[in-house]
Amino acid sequence: MPWNQRRLCNTTLLVLAIAAIAGADEENTRPRGARNVAIPGFGEDGLRIWEMRSFQAIPLAHGVVDAKDLLLTIFSGPKVETILKSPKARFHTEDGNATSDSRIQVTGPGYEISGKGWKWNSNRSRIQIKANVKAVFNEEFDDLFQ
Repeated sequence: MPWNQRRLCNTTLLVLAIAAIAGADEENTRPRGARNVAIPGFGEDGLRIWEMRSFQAIPLAHGVVDAKDLLLTIFSGPKVETILKSPKARFHTEDGNATSDSRIQVTGPGYEISGKGWKWNSNRSRIQIKANVKAVFNEEFDDLFQ
């Protein structure tokens, strides 16, 4: 397993353990998750390349986390490159992927994209939007379509 994936798994397991403990109800031992969770992802150089924040994270079986009010920030060096927002998602900690059938809004330098249903692959730095895609670019493409 590559270093960044091991680091992701170790960090995620720690966050999930804290979430399970913090979310346990005295009357009902079933975990409710944790609020205001942040899970970082690191590159081989040890720098943070992405960070997933969620208002509520509920750990499920096999390293899967249900996240509500997701905010995913992707970095290029120390600079914020892309921001992804979605009301809910399912994050697969072992693979570094997230999926959702909910709406999504992606903002980056010179563009905004929205749609419904999506998949994010951290290993390939790729976001796929399934339906109702709307893209707005703040650049002129005069030479592109000639």
